Amino acid sequence: MAAGTPERRRTGFRRWWRSLKAGGQVAALGVAATLIVGVFGALPTYLVLAADKPGPQTSTTPQGTPTTPPASPQTTAPATEPPVSQSPTPSPTASPSATPTPTLAKPSTPAPPPPVAFSFTSAGTVPNCSDVHGTGDSPPRGRTAVLFVRVPGHTRYYYEQPLRFDAARQTWRANRVVVGDQTSAGQRFELHAYAVSDSYAAELSTHDGEPYWVPSVPGERLGWTTVKRDDNAGSC
Repeated sequence: MAAGTPERRRTGFRRWWRSLKAGGQVAALGVAATLIVGVFGALPTYLVLAADKPGPQTSTTPQGTPTTPPASPQTTAPATEPPVSQSPTPSPTASPSATPTPTLAKPSTPAPPPPVAFSFTSAGTVPNCSDVHGTGDSPPRGRTAVLFVRVPGHTRYYYEQPLRFDAARQTWRANRVVVGDQTSAGQRFELHAYAVSDSYAAELSTHDGEPYWVPSVPGERLGWTTVKRDDNAGSC
């Protein structure tokens, strides 16, 4: 085998590699790695230089159609980021945890009922002793309503009693009113209601239980009616 053949070179390389110590083998491997890395590191630069060499502007396809090099890609403007939405800043005077205090409406005072005209609603025919009643509102403060009995055509008013009012129902009542006597059956009598002063009403009340008459009544007449006596005694 002639000197310098590939086989001879491989045999010489083996002898040289065996003659190296462990440290020398490592150093040799490092040198080889550095050379390899340098070759591959220079490869991109070589490819860039080769790409920059001018080439033919047009080429002909197998069918003879000229082909122009592709146009350079258009530069696209970078997309702008959307504005960051900001949450509204709460007003410094508003408190999310504050609860408005409800305003309580004042209870309205019920309006008083309209006044009711004074009237007699009891029967027109009465016994010697019976209850008399009707509708109407009590007189204003300082006045008292009282009941009198009078014989038609006579001037004497016989005091009976004060009237008792029911403000809610707007009614009044007088209990066990005496009209005439046992001999008055078939006769007519007048019932008169007057509003007098409290002091005069107090004076009249001292004569309860006995016939007491006055020639005139110092007050306002509220109303009057005519009744007829029957022959019954009633309940007194």
